[in-house]
Amino acid sequence: MTEFSITTTINGQIYTEEQLERLKYERALHVLHEFKRLGVDLKDEDGKVYSDTDLNWLEPQKAMRLLEKTHYAIGSEQTMKIMKPVFEDSAKRWHEFNQRPIEEQGCWLGVTHFDIKGLTMPQVQKAMATMQNGMTPFKIMPEHYGVAGEIATGQTIMETFGCFGEPVCTHGIGSQTIPAYTRAKRHEDYPLVLAGEVHLADNNENIHVGAIHEFKPNSEGLEMISTFFCPKDAPQAIAKGHTIHFALEVGGMMKLAAGVK
Repeated sequence: MTEFSITTTINGQIYTEEQLERLKYERALHVLHEFKRLGVDLKDEDGKVYSDTDLNWLEPQKAMRLLEKTHYAIGSEQTMKIMKPVFEDSAKRWHEFNQRPIEEQGCWLGVTHFDIKGLTMPQVQKAMATMQNGMTPFKIMPEHYGVAGEIATGQTIMETFGCFGEPVCTHGIGSQTIPAYTRAKRHEDYPLVLAGEVHLADNNENIHVGAIHEFKPNSEGLEMISTFFCPKDAPQAIAKGHTIHFALEVGGMMKLAAGVK
């Protein structure tokens, strides 16, 4: 079997592992400050409570470990309670972004390309179906506050879209059908597709946000194109930023599937 590797390309630019780790740290630090603002005690193994200033002086790996420990300590149910006012505010904003018909305003698209070696398509499918559940999402992408359920039957998702703004709580289900309103190009040489759009968890409103993952297996592994979409009345920065979100999310999943730390 080919040795595992993953090459991530956004807008024709290859992102190195060092660049992606730096971006992951920056998003983790953002979440730590978010928790601090909402009254969460951020403690290390010795019981030290970190101030906002302390957080800024934490080395990247220590900051990410502190966030992981905090997520474990809080748990999904408590996270939902802590983040409730944030989720409510974000839901109002996404509602506003959807006042015009989606067919009229259209969608912003953000595209990330992956060349994955050393993993088979069944391994990747299993990773995408199971590794977003439970307590692993925040290991993959710091702005995954929690995911419950499975892609095939439906998931409740607490996350920030596009490394921008604030998190929102949604639910969605996977499909092989790309929503027509996205006007996203189907890459015909990629035979497999997993798509989905999300709805606000509190009232089931379709906010026309989602993902299209296309797969092309080859003898060494596979190539993958991940496309994010959102309404054009939302800031374009969300779609641009979600290319980084996908880079961290998919890269993290693939490394876990390959047993790479």
